[in-house]
Amino acid sequence: MTDQAPAKISSVSGTGSRGRYPKGILRRQQILDRAVEVYADLGFEGTSLRAIGEAIGVSHAALRRYFDTREELFLEVLREKDRQALAEAQESGLDREPGFAPMAAVYAQQAPGLMALRHSMVARALEPGNEHSREFFVERYRSLRRQASSLLEYLRDQGRVRTDIPLDTAASLLIAALDGLSTQWLLDPGADMHEGMALLEELFAPAR
Repeated sequence: MTDQAPAKISSVSGTGSRGRYPKGILRRQQILDRAVEVYADLGFEGTSLRAIGEAIGVSHAALRRYFDTREELFLEVLREKDRQALAEAQESGLDREPGFAPMAAVYAQQAPGLMALRHSMVARALEPGNEHSREFFVERYRSLRRQASSLLEYLRDQGRVRTDIPLDTAASLLIAALDGLSTQWLLDPGADMHEGMALLEELFAPAR
């Protein structure tokens, strides 16, 4: 990531200054995990550091030992969830199986609170004065495009993606479709993310 992590948070390991110790690592992970749950219940404005601390039984002062601001906490939640999702997909090999696009929709629907948090933070990154969030998402989308382009190249070599489309543009379209469909689904559960992503994957496939 290009965004500079605060002094208390390592941008490489993601552990705080006290996170080198098992208890500190565990507590920090509890904070990251519960932050999404609190956000899902209270929304963006209601999810303060104090509210998260109360939800997990940690004082506001103790929570500030790990994260100075709500923005830092939310961005670290997103960074950690991205890392977990990528590791799970690579370990299982599901990211390279047929149906990878609708599978992404299914995965996203399993964590609506996380999706909503991500969309809220993207919206804030577009506002003036939120450079830390902006840098985070600029690099995040760059990384996602690289990953998606690599996946599409692999699938093209397997004969499952057409050869007459630019993969970098296709990667951007894949990400945009998932973002847009997930927004619609969050607002209206009747919007079919799975079918939308399945259609996109079909459009990428070679003519039969």
